[in-house]
Amino acid sequence: MKKLHLIITLILLASSVGAQQKSEGGGQNPILTDAKQNTNWYDVQKQSSPILQGVGWNEELKGTFGRLPLRAKAKVRPDVWGLSENCAGITIRFKTNASEIKVVYQVSGPQVFPHMPNTGISGLDLYTSDSQGKAVWSSGAYSFGDTIKYTFKNLNSFTSDPTNREYQLFLPLYNHVKWMEIGVPKEAELTWMTPSTEKPLVVYGTSIAQGGCASRPGMAWTGILNRELPYPLINLAFSGNGLLEKEVLDFINELDAKLYILDCLPNLVGRSAKEIENATRQAVHQIRTLHKAPILLVEHPGYNDSFVDKKKLESYTKANQASKAAFEKLKADGIHDLYYLSYEEINMPMDGTVDGIHSTDYGMRAYADAYEKKIRKILHTPKKLKK
Repeated sequence: MKKLHLIITLILLASSVGAQQKSEGGGQNPILTDAKQNTNWYDVQKQSSPILQGVGWNEELKGTFGRLPLRAKAKVRPDVWGLSENCAGITIRFKTNASEIKVVYQVSGPQVFPHMPNTGISGLDLYTSDSQGKAVWSSGAYSFGDTIKYTFKNLNSFTSDPTNREYQLFLPLYNHVKWMEIGVPKEAELTWMTPSTEKPLVVYGTSIAQGGCASRPGMAWTGILNRELPYPLINLAFSGNGLLEKEVLDFINELDAKLYILDCLPNLVGRSAKEIENATRQAVHQIRTLHKAPILLVEHPGYNDSFVDKKKLESYTKANQASKAAFEKLKADGIHDLYYLSYEEINMPMDGTVDGIHSTDYGMRAYADAYEKKIRKILHTPKKLKK
């Protein structure tokens, strides 16, 4: 009996020590030094100030990986709230001279979809830049399980000056991160980059804007724009639930954006032309009650199999016609700085989707190119400018 008692005591003691190590993180200090691996680990959630980029409510969301503040839970529909806990569009910027970066984390949702790879749903993407400021992707070895692990090696091999290079880590598109730790060699430095104070691009959209079905988080069209435009981007897209709802727009109106993007037509197909027109006009007027920033309306990209499916062709054509009618009426109402991205401008390639609507990386690049051209024109941003 005494032996059993001793074993239980030792187990409890080990658990409490582990919990203490986990809870003592903060600031620039590692939460734990792994002597065997010679690694300093940093708990992303327990830093002294917000470090997540692409988040609209930094102080309220500090210590979490959500996209809407907790008070939204009682105001938006449950489906929207659940999707808001996905990390789409959220990144972490940091500087380090490490030759190796490790990331370990857990997610709370399913890691497998029938039409999207694990690396897009639950995986990470790490980017840095070359001497000309061009984004450079880092390939990581990864394993998926109860705990997901990524290791990025040989990070200093392409440059003679590895001192405190800046990195951007893109978080999972379709999963909620429960906790995350970043590890670097014990002799390396790591410094968090604070969130940008530049006014962001704010995207309200559907599953496509959330990232379906990119193979990696950085290949969502919002992720591509994040790297190629000199502005932060906040992704408020909700798969199957981009419905131009007043309750969601109330929160979007809390954000002082450089540009508001409304890309919800793929979730409005099937509604009457009048319903689509009214929803679009109400959304624009709602934003205009508080903000003068440009607003971009985006058409449905079309279904790739609509050439053989007449019903699909008619459905998105009618939706786009209703959207264009709303645009023209809004202009007639005196709404200024209102812009339009058409189906023709998106020009989705035939092989640009997984299932006729959700984009492959090829389709995401088409989206990003069309968006970038339009946004640069709206915001008078020359191509040569970089972050």
